[in-house]
Amino acid sequence: MRQYVEIFGSVTIPILLACFLGYLYQKYKSPDSKVLADVSLFVLAPCLIIGALSDSSLSGSSFGHIALFTLVQTALCWAAAYGTGKLFRFDGPSLRAMEMTTIFANSNNYGLPLLLLAYGAAGFAIGVTNVVLHIVLVNSLGLFIASRSSFSPAQAVGKMVRSPLIYAAAAGLILYFFRIPLPASLKDGFQLIGGAYAAIVLLMLGMQLRKSSWRSSMRRELWIAVLLRIFGVPFLSWVTISLLGIHGLEASVLFVQSSMPSAINSLVMMEKYGGDKELVAMNVALTTIASFLYLPLLIAWSHGM
Repeated sequence: MRQYVEIFGSVTIPILLACFLGYLYQKYKSPDSKVLADVSLFVLAPCLIIGALSDSSLSGSSFGHIALFTLVQTALCWAAAYGTGKLFRFDGPSLRAMEMTTIFANSNNYGLPLLLLAYGAAGFAIGVTNVVLHIVLVNSLGLFIASRSSFSPAQAVGKMVRSPLIYAAAAGLILYFFRIPLPASLKDGFQLIGGAYAAIVLLMLGMQLRKSSWRSSMRRELWIAVLLRIFGVPFLSWVTISLLGIHGLEASVLFVQSSMPSAINSLVMMEKYGGDKELVAMNVALTTIASFLYLPLLIAWSHGM
């Protein structure tokens, strides 16, 4: 119970506060959320990627384990979302939205503080690496999936190739693998700017929740997507961990982190490139609320992995 209260106080309340402020901002000022999406994608996220990768101190072997898990688990989640959407005859925008909310978890601003509380500094270091890979994926694969809602596959690839996020990820990986140190002033600058990313996307979530029609959003597609995130993704993560033979702390951290609620930055992509924004916003809100109940259970179960 004490751990639950600590998680709620240190993680949940800040998230709720940022969403509430975004809700009020939208209600009284009616801002253009696409401007915030542009700032998030083209300024904040590239700085976050470079700052995080250049500062990572994880060993190469651990990085390899985490990278392999991330790729396999992402492929399984994408296949599950695509198959489920086709089975239940989702339209194109709703299918893309479910793919985004199934593949990408809120592993950063929610996941990292929770891991620090649950597993200490060692678990946090594993989680940071997973977050970096997640950021690279959501801003490459996620950009491709989101832009498919409005563009053909070839056009979506073109959007992805022209995005500065791809080149920021490449630069960050070069800095990490070759252990090239950034000057302190540059590193502090990237971390200062990138640190605003989480706050902006949480404000955007609150803004979208204000714009959403809650009654019309409570449709079949939403509940299928929510159930897939809450029950399907943890199962697929456990399958991936078993297939790869990962054990101990790495297994526990990767399982819990991948089972977080849906990623808020999926909404940024939908805001920028079109798609079922209401489904994404409602999915993020509902899975985040549900996570207050199911994550403590998953954390307790993961200690035996």
